[in-house]
Amino acid sequence: MSKFLSLDWFKGRVENSIDRVIANKLDSMTEEDNSSSVIIKQIKLVNDQLTVVTDTGRIFTKTDADEDTFHAVNNAKTEQQLESLMMNQEVADQRLQERREIEKAKALQIGIDVLVELDDFKTDGNNCYLVGTNRTMPSLLVEKFIEVVYRLNMSNPYDQFKYSLQELCDKDDEYQSLKNFFMWCCLNPRAEVADELYRFLQENSFRITKQGFFVALRNVVTLHGSPELVHFISNTYNKVKAVWGKKPKKYTVFLDKGEYKIVHEKGLYETRTELIEEEWDDYEECYVECEPYENSFELPIEYGERIGNLKDIYLDLPNRSENRFTDDWTKTFDIRVGKPVSMPKEKCNWSTQDCMAAGLHFTADQIHYVGCGDQSVLVLINPMKVVGIGQHKGRCYEYLPIMTVPREEATTILHDLRFNTLELDEDYAIRELEELENKAKEGFTAEVKKHEFNIPHMTYTEIGDIVASLSKMKAAINQRVSRIE
Repeated sequence: MSKFLSLDWFKGRVENSIDRVIANKLDSMTEEDNSSSVIIKQIKLVNDQLTVVTDTGRIFTKTDADEDTFHAVNNAKTEQQLESLMMNQEVADQRLQERREIEKAKALQIGIDVLVELDDFKTDGNNCYLVGTNRTMPSLLVEKFIEVVYRLNMSNPYDQFKYSLQELCDKDDEYQSLKNFFMWCCLNPRAEVADELYRFLQENSFRITKQGFFVALRNVVTLHGSPELVHFISNTYNKVKAVWGKKPKKYTVFLDKGEYKIVHEKGLYETRTELIEEEWDDYEECYVECEPYENSFELPIEYGERIGNLKDIYLDLPNRSENRFTDDWTKTFDIRVGKPVSMPKEKCNWSTQDCMAAGLHFTADQIHYVGCGDQSVLVLINPMKVVGIGQHKGRCYEYLPIMTVPREEATTILHDLRFNTLELDEDYAIRELEELENKAKEGFTAEVKKHEFNIPHMTYTEIGDIVASLSKMKAAINQRVSRIE
C-alpha cells in the first residue's frame, strides 16, 4: 500500500502577535535611544564597586563591576544607556517589562478604538463585546481581532479604495472564523470554559476553522484488521479539499495492484479519432462516394478496479465495516471517521486536570496524553461542546473524526499552514446549525438548565441573536456549494 499522506504537502507556519510587535518596537526604541544626553562628572572603580556622578547630580553605584563595565559606562552617551549599564539585571528586566506593559496597553487601546468603528464590536468601560452578546471577549481574542483588522487595513491598499474596512472584514475568512468561534463560545453553558478556551487554543497552537470550530487530535484503537481504504479515503478527501483546494466529487478512486489512487474526471477517458471514407446509402442500395470525415469518440482509460467517487465513498465511510475504532480506556465508544462521537454532557467533569477526568479528551501537541491507541485521528470540535480545559488537554462531550493520520506526523500535519483547515467543516457546520436552530425553537435556556453548569446571564433574545448570526453561515455555505456545483 502506498503512503497515503506525507509531510512534503506541508510547510512551516509563521505567526504574528501584539507581543511580538511590542517587543520589536522596544528593541527599536533601545537602538534609537532618544533619551537625553549625559555628562559624567566623576567615575571611580574601587575593587569591584563602580561609582558614577553625572552633571545633574545623580549618583549611580554598581557592585561586581569590572574594567569592561568601567569603559562601557565611561563611553555612555545617554542617561538611558547609563541606567541600563549600572542597574542590576533584575531591576533592568523589571523596567523593561513595565515599559512593555505600557506600550502594549497603548497599542491595545488604539486597536480597540479601531474595532469599535466596525459594526461588530462595542465597549463598556474596559470590556469589549461582539454586538448581540453580553459575554466579555477575552483579551487575547481582542488582540487577535486587532491583528487581523490591522492586516486587512494595511496589506490591501487597493481594496481600501474599493471596499470599506467593514466590507474587507466581512470578506476575510480569518476574521469570520474568529467571530463565529466566539459566537459558539457564548453558547457554552460554562462561562469559565468560554473565557479560557481561546487562551488554551492559542497556547497549544490549535487551528480555528472558517465556521468557528477547532481542529484537534486524539488516539483511538483499531477494531477491524487493516482499514487501508479508510486511511486512504479520509486522508485523500481532506488533502483534495484542504491542500489542493479542489472538489472531491471531481475524483474517482481506483485500486491497482494493491494500491489506491485517484483520477480527476478529465483523465478518465482518452479521445480517439478515426477517418471515415465511405458509407452505405440504403436508398440507392449501393456504395456512394463521399467526402472523408473524422469521427471522434472517447474510450475509458484502464486504471484498475473502479472503487467509486471520492466524495461518495468518504460520506459513506460510517457505514463501512472496516471503519471501526474505539477508545483505549473504556473500549466502549463506537468511533468512525465521518460520524460524531458523543457522551451525555451531564456525565462530563469540569476540571483543570489533564488526565483522569470524565469527558472526551483531545489535544494538539501532546498526543501521547490522549490514550494509548494504535491510531491518531483528526477531529473537529464545536466550542459550545467543550466542558473542561487542562494544561495540554481539553475535554468535550462531542467531536467529529474527519481523518486518520500517522501518529509520528500528526502534530506537524495539524499545525502546518498548507493544510487549510478552514475548508474542512462545511458539512458538520450545517448539521450543527440545524441542531442549534431546533434547540432555539425548543428553548435553549431551559435545555441548559437541566444540567449542573455555571449558566451565563443570557436572555432568550441574546441567544436568539447569536443563533441568527451563526445561521448566516448556512446560507453562505449553501451559496458557495451552489456556485461550485
